[in-house]
Amino acid sequence: MKQYLQSGKVSFYIMLACTVVFILNTLLPINLNQFGIVPRSTAHLSGILFSPFLHGSWAHLFSNFIPFVIFGGLIGLKSKKRFWLLFMIHIISTGSLVWLFARGNSVHIGMSGIIYAFWGYLIVYGFVRRKFLHITISLITLVFYGGLVFGVLPTTPGVSFESHLLGAIVGAISGYLFAKSEAR
Repeated sequence: MKQYLQSGKVSFYIMLACTVVFILNTLLPINLNQFGIVPRSTAHLSGILFSPFLHGSWAHLFSNFIPFVIFGGLIGLKSKKRFWLLFMIHIISTGSLVWLFARGNSVHIGMSGIIYAFWGYLIVYGFVRRKFLHITISLITLVFYGGLVFGVLPTTPGVSFESHLLGAIVGAISGYLFAKSEAR
C-alpha cells in the first residue's frame, strides 16, 4: 500500500516547497513573482519552469495545495516515475503554450495550469484506457472536480484562465497518448 501513496507524498512535498517559496517571497525585499511567465518575452522564458512554484497570495496557494496533492497521488498510483514524467511534460508544455498564447503585459504564476493538466489527464486517460480502476478514477475526478471546467473561461479578472485552458488541453492530449500507447 505504501508504494501507492508515494506520489501523493511527493506532491505534498512539492506544495510544501511552494509554501516555502511563498513565505520567502513575502519576507525578502525582492518580488520572486517577477520570474513567472510573461507571454512572448524572451527575457522571461525561465518562467516556463519557475511559474508553477510561485503564488500571489495565501488563498492562491491553498486553492492549489489539495487538488495538486490529490491529482498527483492519483496519477502516481501506477508509479512514481509516471508522476515525475507527467509533471515535467505538463510544466514544459503548458508553460510553453502560456508563453506563446496568453495575454501579454501580465505575469502568469501558480500551480493551477499543472492541476488542470493533471485533471484533463485523469479524465481522458481513464475513458480511453477502459480499465475499471482508471474509469473509476475518471468518474471520481469528474464528480468531485467537475466544477473546474468553469475555470477555463475568462470569468475572474487577474486569474490566468489561459493556464487552466491550455493545461486542460495538454493533460487531455497526454492522457489520450499515454492510454493509447499502453493499450498496444
